[in-house]
Amino acid sequence: MPEDTDPATDADPEDAFALIGNETRAAILRALGERPHEGVSFSELREAVDPEMDSGQFNYHLSQLVDQVVDHDEDGYTMRAEGLTLYRLIRAGSVNRRTSLDPFAIGLDCYFCETPVEARYDEGTFELRCPGCDHVYSHTQIPPSAVETGDRGDVLDRIDQYNRHEMLAYARGVCPICVSALAFEFVAGDEVWTDGSGRLDVFVGCHCDHCGSSQYMSVGLAHLYHPAVVAFFHDHGVDVTSRPHWEFEWAMTDRHLTVRSTDPWEVALSIPCDEETLELVVDESLSADATRV
Repeated sequence: MPEDTDPATDADPEDAFALIGNETRAAILRALGERPHEGVSFSELREAVDPEMDSGQFNYHLSQLVDQVVDHDEDGYTMRAEGLTLYRLIRAGSVNRRTSLDPFAIGLDCYFCETPVEARYDEGTFELRCPGCDHVYSHTQIPPSAVETGDRGDVLDRIDQYNRHEMLAYARGVCPICVSALAFEFVAGDEVWTDGSGRLDVFVGCHCDHCGSSQYMSVGLAHLYHPAVVAFFHDHGVDVTSRPHWEFEWAMTDRHLTVRSTDPWEVALSIPCDEETLELVVDESLSADATRV
């Protein structure tokens, strides 16, 4: 822990959220969010928020934000990192807007029952789910703004890349929420909560003790960016980094996976492409030895 970090001085979470529960303070946050690093004077800020408000009353609300989510120096008022995070959450609609998308086919037949897989968005959750057997291929928490622009193909492309971004961080042992170190474990499929998870033999579980975030993914998805995997597909003219990850059966099912041992865990993943196969032997630390056969 850094020497100047004292958990006793941390603000209570409810106090932090109460700061922007007031209409004026929320308006100040929005005004500064549009110019987060410029240095805005008191008069400019008041003019932008409510020029009719009493100067003393405005100063009271502004002072509640200073040193919490706003900085103040001789150049004026600027947004702290914490304030910018709150502003972006509000602007993206994460906490104040609701929208939904009717289910639509994504061009993939379910690997387990051959029913066309559908995408849907509701209450902040984007899912790829098979309506036939209820298998969940992707479950992503995203703000409404993510699905309010672009056609369906564009939305799917962005979901693919966003999921890859998170999975890569988890697989490399870094929490994408708080940037803390993660603990890994292999978990039997029937012990994971996701609908249809029992259809896979094993998941890689990644857990953050600091913020409580967690991720469960197949062994294939955990190694989607392994150098040997990227090179293997590149040699066969396939860009594994841009093709939607749900189109790789070896990453979405365990049909190419063999559990060699559970104490300690060791699994072998055979990844086919054309007439060649890449075999990854993965241990409990997620280290993998690769061999082409």
